[in-house]
Amino acid sequence: MQPFKLPAFYMPWPARLNPNLEAARVHSKAWAYQMGILGSQEEAQSSVIWDERTFDAHDYALLCSYTHPDAPGTELDLVTDWYVWVFFFDDHFLEIYKRTQDMAGAKEYLARLPAFMPVYPADTPPVPTNPVERGLADLWSRTAFTKSVAWRLRFFESTKNLLEESLWELANINQHRVANPIEYIEMRRKVGGAPWSADLVEHAVFVEIPPQIAATRPMRVLKDTFADGVHLRNDLFSYQREVEDESENANCVLVLERFLNVSTQEAANLTNELLTSRLYQFDNTAVTELPPLFEEHGLDPIARVNVLLYIKGLQDWQSGGHEWHMRSSRYMNKGADNSPTPTLFLGGPTGLGTSAARIESLYTTLGLGRFKSFTHVPYQAVGPVTLPKFYMPFSTSLNPNLDEARQHSKEWARRMGMLDSLPDIPDAFIWNDHKFDVADVALCGALIHPKGSAHELNLTACWLVWGTYADDYFPAIYGNNRDIVGAKVFNARLSAFMPLDDSTPPAVPSNPVERGL
Repeated sequence: MQPFKLPAFYMPWPARLNPNLEAARVHSKAWAYQMGILGSQEEAQSSVIWDERTFDAHDYALLCSYTHPDAPGTELDLVTDWYVWVFFFDDHFLEIYKRTQDMAGAKEYLARLPAFMPVYPADTPPVPTNPVERGLADLWSRTAFTKSVAWRLRFFESTKNLLEESLWELANINQHRVANPIEYIEMRRKVGGAPWSADLVEHAVFVEIPPQIAATRPMRVLKDTFADGVHLRNDLFSYQREVEDESENANCVLVLERFLNVSTQEAANLTNELLTSRLYQFDNTAVTELPPLFEEHGLDPIARVNVLLYIKGLQDWQSGGHEWHMRSSRYMNKGADNSPTPTLFLGGPTGLGTSAARIESLYTTLGLGRFKSFTHVPYQAVGPVTLPKFYMPFSTSLNPNLDEARQHSKEWARRMGMLDSLPDIPDAFIWNDHKFDVADVALCGALIHPKGSAHELNLTACWLVWGTYADDYFPAIYGNNRDIVGAKVFNARLSAFMPLDDSTPPAVPSNPVERGL
């Protein structure tokens, strides 16, 4: 019996199937035998991790044919081998280390694996001693050296993080500890499998993200929202397997169930709401932030097309991964709708009359929940709110140099122009004497650095004044009039006032924030 009813999912992109599926099934099984993933016994009570029946039922070739529908046959074979390897690694680690709670053995085992991922061809990996090492060595040699060093470094890092996730999960199992929601989402983004999948998408669609935009906010948001969507969807489908069979506790449904003290069904519904909101964010970022990003960095047409192919690859992965979860025996999918995915785009569904019967929640399926994010009315009365009782296990003391720090930081703020009226607007100001005094930022410094000297507290107070003033200055100057161009110029200039050596900053400060920095 399933522990909850699967919710209605929002999926705006149609799933498509790669025509090379059958060839990938044949190839991946032969490769699994060659690596010893199939046909060899491991240490888990002299039993095999997988047998051929299990391998066929999981159908990783079907996963990759859905998630990479346009990949040519040889590329689909390679990608499928990677997913066979990563799922085998997960199950192997479960049987050998999680069930036995062997933390020391797990650390020793994982410590060897990065050596099988050399970034440069001249580096020689060690001799593999088990199917996981053998598979990784083979896959890395077939994958890494077709891409740039920058991509190899990114893929090395995401693969290493993927492997190290197992230690975090094992530590929580050993401690019988369920993470809190913030920790859980943050850790899954860092060490979960989806960032690794996103990097592999670049390989599968034969592109690379231009290095000048790879670390920008829009690209990071797209990767993070993709990762959140993949992980949260997997948590819904794998809850029963992980919690009941594997005694796993790294699952968002369980995390919300425990943290919010709600039923399993309520936690599943909340997890799906989070999943949906992350897909909304992916949509919004791709549509509204990529065009100005391309212009800002002057990308040529080929680079722009490459980025869009990558985004399309992430969309294919989301829809294809969802389709596979509804079919694979690895997951809880009783009652899931596994008929062909409807053609559903942001503008609404097509063939509504024929699909209405299979839509459990029209509101969710059409993505109408996205409008909640755009209906907030600012400057409305709030509250009343009664502050809760806060948990604070540490005692507080006050730096005796507080009065001196108050006087010093105010004099410094005045010299920097923070207490002046705004240029060309005589009666307008960010701060005046009264606002500075009631904020009492120096008190914060005296509480967080109670044992600092007078000089140290003065410096701390000035830094806190600068940060607080900048926090008020930015929305007042750029937020109210939505001046995104001016805001970008303002932020870009700040780096010039933080030289890493003793050289004089190349720019002349033009406002109190720059002058203070």
